[in-house]
Amino acid sequence: TGRQIDKWRHYFDIYDRHLAEYRGQAPRVLEIGVDHGGSLQIWKQYFGQGAKIVGIDINPECYFQEAGLEIHIGDQANPAFLGALGEFDIVIDDGSHRIADQQASFIYLWPKTKGVYLIEDCHDRFPALVPTPELVTRYPWVVVAEKPRRIIGGTPSRELRPDERAVRDAFGPK
Repeated sequence: TGRQIDKWRHYFDIYDRHLAEYRGQAPRVLEIGVDHGGSLQIWKQYFGQGAKIVGIDINPECYFQEAGLEIHIGDQANPAFLGALGEFDIVIDDGSHRIADQQASFIYLWPKTKGVYLIEDCHDRFPALVPTPELVTRYPWVVVAEKPRRIIGGTPSRELRPDERAVRDAFGPK
């Protein structure tokens, strides 16, 4: 139900593998490429209440209003446009599917991405990821870049430093 969506079935396992830890955590998510808006609705449902779902598209006909979704019309390769959007936990590029546009978006948005950057529909070849991410996973037609995160668990053998306490408090058991 809802708006139309067009995704390859094998993408859903990839999404779940790389995005599941953000469910219920109120992430800020950017999807490049709105089309009919169905995937924005899926992200809103998948990530749950409190998630901030932002969509961008170059086509003004893709604009619609719905609670919990924010849509902006502009070019994914325009740094001035992207600069006005802020930072994100997750970026999903399902925009033009042109390598030049994918690379331009990645160059600008990767430093502003806190967690996962996923590029869909790399049918011809994968775009160059510059700056080079620390963690990259390639699948048929999809590339995923992730920021590494340290996990601190268990009982410390010494008093934790302030930076270690901050990581434990942010990502430790809830």
